[in-house]
Amino acid sequence: MGVRSTPGAGSVFHAVLPRRMKAEPLPATPRPIVTLNVGAPTILVVEDNASDQASIVGALTKAGYSVQTATTGAQALVRLRESDFDAITLDLLLPDMSGVDLLDQMRAESRNADVPVIVLTVVAEKGAVAGFRVTDVLAKPLDTHALLNALRRAGVSPQRHGAVLVVDDDEGCLKLMEATLERSGYETICRKDGEAALQAAAESSLIAVVLDLIMPRLDGFEFLERFRMTEAGRSTPVIVWTVKDLSTHDQARLRQTAQAVVMKGNNGAAALLRELDAFLPRRQVSE
Repeated sequence: MGVRSTPGAGSVFHAVLPRRMKAEPLPATPRPIVTLNVGAPTILVVEDNASDQASIVGALTKAGYSVQTATTGAQALVRLRESDFDAITLDLLLPDMSGVDLLDQMRAESRNADVPVIVLTVVAEKGAVAGFRVTDVLAKPLDTHALLNALRRAGVSPQRHGAVLVVDDDEGCLKLMEATLERSGYETICRKDGEAALQAAAESSLIAVVLDLIMPRLDGFEFLERFRMTEAGRSTPVIVWTVKDLSTHDQARLRQTAQAVVMKGNNGAAALLRELDAFLPRRQVSE
């Protein structure tokens, strides 16, 4: 404190107080994660950004992969020495070393030396990893569908133990759904009416059914009623894909017999794929 006084004018007091600075939050560091899908390919995700890591791990796990993560180059090298991987996703900007240096060390070690590596970077230029054996280079922000497609091109896809039965009398819709599912790694069986679909269900191992409601001979509601009476049909997820304007009665029936209803139209196939992915069995464990 201090004072300054001028005769005839008065006094001025002043004080200096300590200023408390607001602490800036530290950037979030993601916890190491292991996701387990028994018998599935295992992917090592090397990524220090928590948001990006969560997006990649979520997409891979939903697609049926097992996943381990590392947030630094040193941590990645430990995992690479301890475990075998089917593929690696690699961020080039790591806190302790560059992704290129990690690639160099990884390729020098025999255990995972030949594993496919998909590089993730802000600028997707193959020149950044020139001279190194990489399978693909993808730009950030990452399109997770592009990542899944890159893994499939590298021959790294989860094996589905069963097929998706697609039932639709519309040839165009049938081909669209078949292509959509097969691009995502699903085996498909396609039928154009409910009677043929019931026969296929009895002869096949199914993991899910994609069902139109408006069909000749046996419509979707009748198919569901009979399918749910079979041993396999009691536990197999059914996703309805339709243009039908559903009445209150229709909705009540489907709540009892189907897991989800997706309307055909813009982005309908993508929405159905998301619903189907939600029913894949998966288990996540944080270390």
